[in-house]
Amino acid sequence: MVAFSTGHLEQGVTLSDAPESPPESSEQDNETGGLPGSSSDQAKSGWPATIALLGRVGGIGWFVGTAIALGAYGGYWLDRQFETAPVLTIVGLVLGVTTAFVGMFRLLSAIRRGR
Repeated sequence: MVAFSTGHLEQGVTLSDAPESPPESSEQDNETGGLPGSSSDQAKSGWPATIALLGRVGGIGWFVGTAIALGAYGGYWLDRQFETAPVLTIVGLVLGVTTAFVGMFRLLSAIRRGR
């Protein structure tokens, strides 16, 4: 298309011989200042998907931090009970980091698969 008018495409000269579908006009494009040719369907489906992805990634961050903190605190608590400092704190920290890594890997794999 060559000509533009008030945010909507007009029938104009085409640059190829391929058949064209009629332009879709949307009242929402005028209200939101959308660009000519932008699909409001993509905008509607894009934002919820982005918000859901950010929520999942944020959840992974909380999971990693919580797993490491609980492992370290659990080891520290056991060290105080059995007077074996710092052995069980280090063991708890290693278990927390391992749990966080494995859990993060599984959650990221699930996100990539689309679950």
